[in-house]
Amino acid sequence: MDPATLAAGVTSFLAPYLVKAGQTLATQAVEHLPEGVNKVWSYVSEKFQGKPAAEEAAKDLVSNAKDEDNQAAFRKELKKLLEDPAITAELSALLEKGKESVGINVQSGAVATGGSVAAGQGGIAVGGSVDGNIVMGNNNTVSQQSARKREPRHPK
Repeated sequence: MDPATLAAGVTSFLAPYLVKAGQTLATQAVEHLPEGVNKVWSYVSEKFQGKPAAEEAAKDLVSNAKDEDNQAAFRKELKKLLEDPAITAELSALLEKGKESVGINVQSGAVATGGSVAAGQGGIAVGGSVDGNIVMGNNNTVSQQSARKREPRHPK
């Protein structure tokens, strides 16, 4: 997996959990992460040690994981780290195991966890049953015409 894709995947994987964990004290956040997420976070945090910009990006992500600027800064620092092929391989393997451990699927910006359903860009997520029509796309027009029943003509 290329570094940019892996950095985006790791950030998308961690962010929802850091939002939840961030509701507690940031210094105790890791204690509240699921095991697979904790392993990815711990690995990245360990590799960021001694790199002030990376440490700051991680700290900012924990304090406000929803902030897109914080996510971008974290991804940038992570991409620098992933210039090392050995780290890329290790983190890629940890990410896959982490996703499996929490039943997560990350695709085109949508995150589904624990058997949930998520729809990415241009998709529809449906839970339960649906009656009627579903129309997808941009600028679609739907019109409904009711047809009258014609009585058969009988010759007189």
